[in-house]
Amino acid sequence: MAEGSARRMPSSPAPGTPENPASTSGIGRFEARSALGWLAVLLGAVPFLLLWLLVQRSWSPLSALDGDVAAGLNSVVSGSPLVVGALRAVTDLGGTGTAVLLLVLATLFLLIRGQRRLAAFVATTGLGLAVLGPLTKAIVDRARPVVDSPVVETPSNASFPSGHAMTALVTWGVLLLLTLPAVRRSVRPWLVAGTVLLVVAVGFTRLALGVHFVSDVLAGWALGAGWLAVTTATFRGWQHRLGVDPDEPLDPLDVDPGEEPHLASAAGRDGSRARSVSLRLLAAAAAVFAVITALGLVATAVLTDTWLGRFDRGVVRWFVEVRDDGLTTAMEWVSVLSGTRAVIGVGLALAVLGVAVAARWRPAIFVAVTLVGEVALYFLSAQVVSRMRPAVADLTSGLPSAASWPSGHAAAAAALYGAAAALVIAYHGSRWRWAVLALPLLLAPAIGVSRIYVAAHYPTDVLAGLLLGGSWVCTCARVLLPRPGHGPRAGIEPTVGRTHDAPVVAHR
Repeated sequence: MAEGSARRMPSSPAPGTPENPASTSGIGRFEARSALGWLAVLLGAVPFLLLWLLVQRSWSPLSALDGDVAAGLNSVVSGSPLVVGALRAVTDLGGTGTAVLLLVLATLFLLIRGQRRLAAFVATTGLGLAVLGPLTKAIVDRARPVVDSPVVETPSNASFPSGHAMTALVTWGVLLLLTLPAVRRSVRPWLVAGTVLLVVAVGFTRLALGVHFVSDVLAGWALGAGWLAVTTATFRGWQHRLGVDPDEPLDPLDVDPGEEPHLASAAGRDGSRARSVSLRLLAAAAAVFAVITALGLVATAVLTDTWLGRFDRGVVRWFVEVRDDGLTTAMEWVSVLSGTRAVIGVGLALAVLGVAVAARWRPAIFVAVTLVGEVALYFLSAQVVSRMRPAVADLTSGLPSAASWPSGHAAAAAALYGAAAALVIAYHGSRWRWAVLALPLLLAPAIGVSRIYVAAHYPTDVLAGLLLGGSWVCTCARVLLPRPGHGPRAGIEPTVGRTHDAPVVAHR
């Protein structure tokens, strides 16, 4: 813990010692903490029930506010595609997909680190959220707002309460509660303020996009706060029952001293080595860019009317001729595996789980450098080569017409799934770990074929993308990861079996 010490409750028995059922030491503190927990629950549940009652009674002041805000914000944002795009990006931070990804990763991270109690807290809170939101929507069954100029497709489920508002509060609230005891005291108020700002922003987007009323958003926040208060109060009671009593501000979970969910060790930083690694990566990136760009310029300016150009066009036409509904659906699903959402989700999962296993930042740095570098190399080479896409009926929309070389999806697939294979090979000791190479070797070409099928790229575009992504991830793995079989497979100290009678003092 920061700038202070953590202590155990005086009445806590030593490990293995039966608790005296007649002991009443500390009962006053227990009762006070329980009362505070129930107060937090009521602060969320009472506003929700009041809003529910007012909505059911169609209370005129609230109805007028709901209608005016929905109509007013819709008129402001409907004429600006840029604003709508920004609102949709922010609103996704409270979506179901984001919540599932973050809470599952948090649970797996904690399980890998041996922190089963915290993992149970996260999993229980997430499961309750998944049930509570849809259940209350089904019970209230309120219709969505009807606005003059809809900017997004209106969701088919009920309006009250706002699922995004509730999900954002619970999801980011859980992550905040896990983070607070693991950072310096001076940082904690900023984390709280940032989380509150994010939750408020998500709620505002639901109003601005015209899919919720003000009362829906307020009810979502209230219900989410109530549920998070329930699980937090229950977890605190569990901690106190086990004798945990840290003297730390802004630590609602009363996390066991020394068992804070730290991401990774900061030890081993070397400024000169970091500069050397950066220069090697920059040199490699320049070489990959030069090769991919040179090949693209030759393919478009010199080889267009040769056998290679005819091969490119012939393959694309053949795929157009063999299209059918079932095959199109399959190819679209395959293509999604290296879309923007997949790259972000899988990349985040690789980084978090890599850090959990290695207890070092190196896996996260490797994933970030690999994916960001791939995007930068693709963008720059596409701008320089500026090859037009196939001149046939395509199955895509919104793609820039002069960005065919190289295939971004193929490059992303090679980099993303190549990074997954590289992490397993580096940090797993099994002799069968090399079998994971089947992941990029099968998925990346399949995604490339799907891009040819939808007429987004020529075959040579796909080959260039595979070369770009494959060469870049191999370079990053060689420079940033330990040699295969030499990485720490369990670079964390086990928390199970730790004695609980010794005082713990942690410094940051």
